[in-house]
Amino acid sequence: MKENANKLALGIFICLGLVVSGWFIGSGLKSFSDKDKVVTVKGLSEKIVDADHASLSIAYEVGGNDMQMLLQNIEKNNKIVVDFIKSKGLKDSEIVLGVPKIRDKSVTEYGDYEFKGSRYYASVSISMYSNNAKAVRDVEMSQFDLYKSGVTIKQQEYYEGRIRNYEFTKINDLKPSLIKESTENAKKAALELAENTGGKLGKIKNASQGQISIESTENPLKLKVRVVSTISYFLK
Repeated sequence: MKENANKLALGIFICLGLVVSGWFIGSGLKSFSDKDKVVTVKGLSEKIVDADHASLSIAYEVGGNDMQMLLQNIEKNNKIVVDFIKSKGLKDSEIVLGVPKIRDKSVTEYGDYEFKGSRYYASVSISMYSNNAKAVRDVEMSQFDLYKSGVTIKQQEYYEGRIRNYEFTKINDLKPSLIKESTENAKKAALELAENTGGKLGKIKNASQGQISIESTENPLKLKVRVVSTISYFLK
């Protein structure tokens, strides 16, 4: 009888153990299943800002058969261009005169042969770097008026910001509000998605902030700052 009683007690403990372990297993599976329901959304924030720094380069060419006369013409043209730039509101400290690049055609192209036209040609570049972006823009838009003063402007290709560049330098002041707005927009999208699927939004699983970018617009004085935040939420 005692042996049967012991077997009965052992059987009861085994059953209780299976029930308890089954409850824990079931609870764990439910928890795992809940955590497996994840929605990933993106939130965008954009803002149009005013350019607060600009750089611009103006180049001109001048030729002649006498070197001294050529140098005098360079000095004269430099003064015309600098005075023109200053008339638009820029200062001497914001203007940089480049070193003239002088070419002797009798040496570089024709050797001892006869040639027509000027023997010497000089290319000169004058650059501006200023926080007064509007003044730089005024120079850019009216630079061809220099032709009226006898300065032969050289056509330049605008690429890689080397000839012309408009910037927004206060991005760190704007960054917190951009990130906040992009995060809020991401949460709105997640809430809407959860509602449409009959679920509820849970905690954030992970989040990443995309790189803040500054893009040009049709107006060089207006720049578009944008950031995209990607956030994953658990769904209940």
